[in-house]
Amino acid sequence: MWSQPKRVWYFWLCCTLAVFLTGRATGQDLQCFVLTPPDQILTGVKQIAIADFNVTSSFAEDEAPGRKNTLDKILGAVEKGAAAERNKARFNDAGRKLSDLMTAALIKKDRGVGAVSTGFLGLGSKEGKSFQTGAYTNIFRVIERSQIQQVMNELQLAQTGLLDESSAAQVGRVLGVDAIVMGNVNVSFQDRWVQEQREKDKKKYQVNCEKRDANVSASIRLIKVETGEVIGTHDSQSKQEKKKCEGDYGDLPLPEAMVDQCLEKVADELVDYFAPEFVLQKLKFEYDMGDDYKRQTETAKRAIKDYDLDTAFLQFAAIVEQDPYNHAANFNLGVLHEAVGNYKKAQEKYGFAFSLKSDEGKYRDAQKRLTKQAAFWDQLNTLGIVLAEHEFNANPVELASATVTKVVTKGSTSTRHEIKTEPNAASATLVKVPGGIELELLESSKEWFKVKLPDGKQGFISASLAQVRK
Repeated sequence: MWSQPKRVWYFWLCCTLAVFLTGRATGQDLQCFVLTPPDQILTGVKQIAIADFNVTSSFAEDEAPGRKNTLDKILGAVEKGAAAERNKARFNDAGRKLSDLMTAALIKKDRGVGAVSTGFLGLGSKEGKSFQTGAYTNIFRVIERSQIQQVMNELQLAQTGLLDESSAAQVGRVLGVDAIVMGNVNVSFQDRWVQEQREKDKKKYQVNCEKRDANVSASIRLIKVETGEVIGTHDSQSKQEKKKCEGDYGDLPLPEAMVDQCLEKVADELVDYFAPEFVLQKLKFEYDMGDDYKRQTETAKRAIKDYDLDTAFLQFAAIVEQDPYNHAANFNLGVLHEAVGNYKKAQEKYGFAFSLKSDEGKYRDAQKRLTKQAAFWDQLNTLGIVLAEHEFNANPVELASATVTKVVTKGSTSTRHEIKTEPNAASATLVKVPGGIELELLESSKEWFKVKLPDGKQGFISASLAQVRK
């Protein structure tokens, strides 16, 4: 066993290493959400209806420990019988809830987009983004459940509440939809008592623990209204397990709450089968672009961290302007094109980078990834989703500005430094500038920097009052 000082030192080393690695990763990767197609493309389907699911359920509840005498056991049996009667209908609304959850998921335009993890050990978070203009997930017009129920009443189908392929197609035709979703959901719940071993002061003992298990499974059938044929089927399942032992703090969640969580997960998985969703993708850049481009590299990193892709693009494009065969900068331009959905341009940049450095696995993997993504979009186009090409702003003036060498004046903003008309202290003062600002460097010597001011005027600042920005 390690001594206490060694354990503390090891913990400090692990934390320091984690911070170092996390710090290095900050700004290096771009986490963004990319639209992906479903497993089942419903060609020609624009309007859809979701019927209530048929429900089967079960509820099992163990007797709590501690009933010892005959009277307690009799009372327990009576209570258990009464509870069984109540629990028969406890989850009867699961079919309606599942239908409503799927409807809510289908009408959401950015389904799948959420917060992304950031910071130390991923404990922080920030708003997730998609940069694909024209991408959305609410591709279907969904009919409200109340309209379905009204039609079923009119067709005298509400008495049974059950639909088969034929009657579903009949309901769908009256509603004017292209497809109808129907299915079954099974809810099972078990509340049981178990014993677990604990240890305190080197003494082992048993405690009673209540365990709650909720299990929801569902299956759907997609019916094409025009023909009544089944055009897709899918199953989904979700479980929730909770436990509370004697001496533990808090209470167990209600059975209904656990089942509702399962229903939410099942609804999302079922919708994923036939509707597109946004999926989080981590795009990696290649930042080893050469020592001459450290300033542009750092500026690009900060911009990517802030989701400012236009600024990052300008920095990489400026490097390519100076160094057309810089494979890393060309690759990075491809990454940005991929992020916004400019797949043709991304393919060109990836291919060029790979031709310059074919042994770089990152470049090869990017080409494979893009080929798959382009195929995805061929499928999404059949659903009427067409991406708008993103135009990055990188005109000649901005490129020139991004490539110039600059100096940063020393001191705070309250400090004032003299800009001289000539490279000597006795010359006239052209203007006074604050500390902490950037000026374009035109020429440099050991003692003076010739700089260009924002208004276009040129002057000299002492080399001791500014430093070249790398």
